[in-house]
Amino acid sequence: MIIMPSTLTVGKVSAKPGETKYGPAYSVELKDGTAVNLPVILVNGAKDGPTITITAAVHPTELIGTEAIRRVTRKLVKAKDLKGKIIAFPLTNPLAAQFGVYVSPHDGVNMSVAFPGSMTTGSATQRLANFVWENATTKSDLAIDFHENVKPCLHFTIVGYSDPIPGSGFKPDKKAEQVALDASEAFGMTTIRPGEGKFNLPGMFAGARSYSRVCLDHGIPAMTPEFEGAYDLKFSDETTIEVAVRGLMNVLKYMDMVSGKIEKQKGILVLGDAKAKYTFRGMTKANRGGIVHRLVDTGVELSEGTPIAEIYNSYGDVLETIKMPMDGYVWGWTVRDWMVQEGGTVSFIFTENK
Repeated sequence: MIIMPSTLTVGKVSAKPGETKYGPAYSVELKDGTAVNLPVILVNGAKDGPTITITAAVHPTELIGTEAIRRVTRKLVKAKDLKGKIIAFPLTNPLAAQFGVYVSPHDGVNMSVAFPGSMTTGSATQRLANFVWENATTKSDLAIDFHENVKPCLHFTIVGYSDPIPGSGFKPDKKAEQVALDASEAFGMTTIRPGEGKFNLPGMFAGARSYSRVCLDHGIPAMTPEFEGAYDLKFSDETTIEVAVRGLMNVLKYMDMVSGKIEKQKGILVLGDAKAKYTFRGMTKANRGGIVHRLVDTGVELSEGTPIAEIYNSYGDVLETIKMPMDGYVWGWTVRDWMVQEGGTVSFIFTENK
């Protein structure tokens, strides 16, 4: 039986088969009644196929995904040639985008852990999250959530585990998990998985479940590409943008939504041939406050005890040396201004699965 493509509607925006349409899909009101719009781009293929939802700027200090969406949906992919549907939110968190900040000052909610949100009990950010969830994510065969880290860092993709919270009523879905892993491999960056069970280092996001993790809880394959360049709002790194665009096109090819061969990533370090061979172990913490001087590069294999950073005061005295707590790698640094207070996070650590 041949399945004919249907009209794609997300909120106030609709696209017929073979059309690309865009506009404000939904809005939330500020205290003075001003509407803040949630933009969406719909590419409705002329032929039937999978549906993919892409979110960018959940943290509006991270805009590489926004540019990748623009290039893919407005330039590279034509609706007449597409098999399936693309639902893209180039500015998923317009509330925080008003201020160019990570989290909206309107309600202080981190959108990354606000899903599935609620239209009845949620704050403004949680209502935006719920709109995306109900009108796009739950109708998708794959969700991609673009994020970034502070320079310098390794380009990588996080793929979580399908391990719903006990008592939630959801069951593990290893098929959805495998689709996400295969999509991550197609994307072409280093694949890193969260630590399972116990974590070896302090500083994990205790109790919080990211958008992609909530997707997997509901049996929706999901992945989180993380790029180098947070707070770089000028799209100055063309190599990183090309990596994001190439990765997104690779996933569309893997999903058989566009034709062509999957291309290897260029211009970046890729470990393990993009297969899921690595696990996030946590963060290193500072016991002294001061200026951070990094001693190692990201993505380089290091032995336990290797000095990776020094913290020194304004006089130049070294106050503390941060060392690798285990054999592994540094994926990135959390100090944007290269200063840290006591108890602050210095670096992210991951290990190779042996």
